[in-house]
Amino acid sequence: MKLWKWLVGLFFLLVIVDGALRKWVLPGYSTALFVLKDAALWGGFLMYSFRRSATELPRPLRSTWIPVLLGGYVYLVMVQAFNPRMPGLIVSAIGLKAHLAFLPLVVLTPAFIAEVTDRQMTSFLWGYALLIVLPLAALSVYQFYSPPTAWINQYVREMKAIATAGGHARVNAAFPYVGSHTVYLTFNAFLSAGVLLAGLRWERRELSILGTGLLGILAVVLPMTGSRGPILVITLALATLLIVAEVHRRLQFLGIAILMGGVFVLGIGGTGLAGGWNALLERMVQTGGVEGAEERILKILDGPAMGLERGGLFGYGAGSLHQAAPRFVPGASGREWLPKGGPENGIARSMMELGVLGWLFLLTLKGTLLYFAHETLQRAHRPLELIVGVTAFCLLLVRLPFPVIFNPVLNAFYWGTAGAMLGVWSIQQLRAQAHSVSRRSVATPRS
Repeated sequence: MKLWKWLVGLFFLLVIVDGALRKWVLPGYSTALFVLKDAALWGGFLMYSFRRSATELPRPLRSTWIPVLLGGYVYLVMVQAFNPRMPGLIVSAIGLKAHLAFLPLVVLTPAFIAEVTDRQMTSFLWGYALLIVLPLAALSVYQFYSPPTAWINQYVREMKAIATAGGHARVNAAFPYVGSHTVYLTFNAFLSAGVLLAGLRWERRELSILGTGLLGILAVVLPMTGSRGPILVITLALATLLIVAEVHRRLQFLGIAILMGGVFVLGIGGTGLAGGWNALLERMVQTGGVEGAEERILKILDGPAMGLERGGLFGYGAGSLHQAAPRFVPGASGREWLPKGGPENGIARSMMELGVLGWLFLLTLKGTLLYFAHETLQRAHRPLELIVGVTAFCLLLVRLPFPVIFNPVLNAFYWGTAGAMLGVWSIQQLRAQAHSVSRRSVATPRS
């Protein structure tokens, strides 16, 4: 396998485990480890560019709006990095990194996916389940039943107070924070659904077993994070998938699989592995139950209005709302360069960075990617295509209005999934073009 592929694989491995390295193994080198994954990705990108054009997308994509929108986004971010309202050049560099550091995945993953066979994909998924998912699930269970003050229940650097739910620590496994862990679990939920559907549609027993097992593991670990949002997001995304995906009667088995997952959790309740649901319910009561959830939903819906009011048409610049920005502005105890400080609402933060016009342009790019993901899902002719299509459609759907730049794990999964989807879409387009040429040649009478 080519060196650039190994480096891309190392990048994704570090995305998952660098939190463990920063918390437990080399806490004194937290910043260096945080940057190491960027070095792996850009090293792979440079190695790739020695053989091919570094900015060239697959041929079928060149006649679409994707290159224009990606190029426009890069240009927009570079202009916004030097917005006159920015507090300093270091904050500009933070903004450039947050927005653009993982964009090479849009070039690299299509090239990677073009050479993957269904057999290789199945072997990779089993390896991912056994070497990554299962150990992290066991680590999460161990964290959940360890005291909140135990050595294993800590976050990276500034997070000193351990979040709890029902007297248990909210698990973050090998990730630096709970928010990063829930992103990984959400991605796994969509991937698991895709694997299960592919196994059922093409009657591939190994994929059906793997998909069901991954969903069962997810049902145990997800509530241990103490977060309700991911459960709602996953449910809504899969419900939308059931509505829009045209994979005939096979989709009904997704409901059966979810039911099986519930039965699985209840069946192991006596072992204590279902304790996460009890802790989550207790936390819901403590934080206001339904009324508290309604309040948070209303705050999310208020995001666009807040962003328009406080960010205006042109915003404050890329990086100005990043959580790391105040550390690099001399004498800044908060965000003095923002008239009313920085809001917690993700949509408002994104709009205040790029301005309303920039946010709408980014929304157009993300909406176009979602459209391509839907096409990929509908045109799937083999397991790999359906797995990538389901995963991409669900992930891109739930992140459509929301930013990805403020969470490095989410940023990596988003652009990596989008790139894989574009690679599969390109394969499908070439196949459709070849089929069209073949039909025309058959229909044309010989002279």
